[in-house]
Amino acid sequence: MDTPAPWLHPHVVVRHSSVHGRGHVAVAPIAAGTVVTRLGGDIVSTRELEALLAAATRGERPYVDTITIGHDRHLVLPAGAPAGRANHSCDPNTWWTDAVTLAARRDIAEGEEVTNDYATSTDQEAFVLDCACASALCRGRVTGGDWRLPQLRARYGEHWVPAVLARFDG
Repeated sequence: MDTPAPWLHPHVVVRHSSVHGRGHVAVAPIAAGTVVTRLGGDIVSTRELEALLAAATRGERPYVDTITIGHDRHLVLPAGAPAGRANHSCDPNTWWTDAVTLAARRDIAEGEEVTNDYATSTDQEAFVLDCACASALCRGRVTGGDWRLPQLRARYGEHWVPAVLARFDG
């Protein structure tokens, strides 16, 4: 099953990142609440995702950019999609408004990197990212189990992908 093509707000471009490699940068101010990114691509099962990740590790396919969108459902973005170039921050300026949409969490200034907290987009316990985002709130390590952290649940409220929100009641 496929979803519509990924979309990136016209005020966001992919440029050199101070966080890591290349990332999203605002070329004009973006007001809080503005939709910044809508992701799209192929929906796969956890088993299919694991096979894709293994193939990427072996160099048989490009990097796999993915988010969890439901129980045993993962959205795999098209390889190289500009909408998938957002970097992580432990104090991001975007957050989830539904399974595939990121909106500005606060006003974003021209020239500011547009980021999201990767922990809010996965329920995969094996996910681990050593973080060096340099924010005052940097956790040092981001995991698929960070949804359990009370301070993150309070900070983001309902702004997690639905698969993670479903775990809040579990």
